[in-house]
Amino acid sequence: MPPQSVAPTLIPPPVEINDTHKSYGVTAGLLVLGISSTLFTLLRLWYRFSTRTYGLDDYASIPALLLYILWTVMAVYVNLHAGVGKPLWEITVGEFSVWFKGILGSAWLYPIMSASIRVSILLFYLRIFGKTVPRFRYMIWTMLALQAVYVIVYSILPAFIAKPLRMVWHPLERHLYMNDWYYYYTQVALYSTSMAFDAILLFLPIYPVSQLQMTRKKRAGVITIFMLGACASIAAAYKLAIFVTQMARYTHINPTWLSYEMSTLVPPQFDVYGTTFWIPAQVEPSVALIGASLPGIRPIIRRASDRVSVAWHSTRWLSNSPSGNSSSTTSRKPQWNAQASHEPQPRLLDRDATAGEYYELRERGNMTKSADSDSEKVVAVGGTR
Repeated sequence: MPPQSVAPTLIPPPVEINDTHKSYGVTAGLLVLGISSTLFTLLRLWYRFSTRTYGLDDYASIPALLLYILWTVMAVYVNLHAGVGKPLWEITVGEFSVWFKGILGSAWLYPIMSASIRVSILLFYLRIFGKTVPRFRYMIWTMLALQAVYVIVYSILPAFIAKPLRMVWHPLERHLYMNDWYYYYTQVALYSTSMAFDAILLFLPIYPVSQLQMTRKKRAGVITIFMLGACASIAAAYKLAIFVTQMARYTHINPTWLSYEMSTLVPPQFDVYGTTFWIPAQVEPSVALIGASLPGIRPIIRRASDRVSVAWHSTRWLSNSPSGNSSSTTSRKPQWNAQASHEPQPRLLDRDATAGEYYELRERGNMTKSADSDSEKVVAVGGTR
């Protein structure tokens, strides 16, 4: 009789946590993005409230920031305690449990976080263009209503990923209760909807800005400022593309992983999950928060830029001045001081904090201060006087 074949014995998962081969690059990237975005948003809020130019968009950015911080804390915790960044065969069952908890938590937290950031951006658009472009106002309110529908729908769908839901974070039994394809299709729908909303935000301010009476160069600069807050659509498109391609990736897998028991229970795409999920998922809201904060802190950036420019030109002038020629230095110094003391011309989105007034978003030769008249159709950046 021919010898009977013996099924190969698969290696069980490790019992003790070993982080010898763990890489912390993803965690570091999450922290850098999280801290940078938080500081930009806090600087915006500080400047708006200290100059009394705050509005509904600033109030809306507060819950958006809190949800973003919660997301960042969750992402960092999961990457530190779920074995992300080390070979899959060195991850324990307990670490995989934290891994799946992070997946479920992100499915619930992402919709409300992304929607809250978009609400802040939409209210900023409404604040700038709501009075001068009536049709634009209706578009904004429609988008705000759709954000509520978006949050409700995508907060309900994750509840049906598994029955019972708690089995999601039990790696050894998860496959008996969880529908991986249901999770995949709901996430594709979520990311697609989010990308569509972000794309609308990206192009929404183009029409009202195009109606402003200003030079093409200045108009292009204004459009760029407004579009920065909606550039998250680019990150969302990348995240969606990589999520879809990774789901279909069953090649280029380390054969060592196939000799372990957990390879029959854990998707092989988890080997690069930190760079294919957590980093793109962190970049999208980070770009949105930083971009939405730039218009609010533009006066600070402009002043800092002017000071750096003056210091740079002063340094160059001192280095180029002939040494020992006091008469040349004396004759040129008053001219330089006159240039350095020259006040920059008012620009778009700038506020005269001393007078408590705002500059018009249109050009009539030189920028003029806006008056409180509906007939003037003034668009002011700011809130209460």
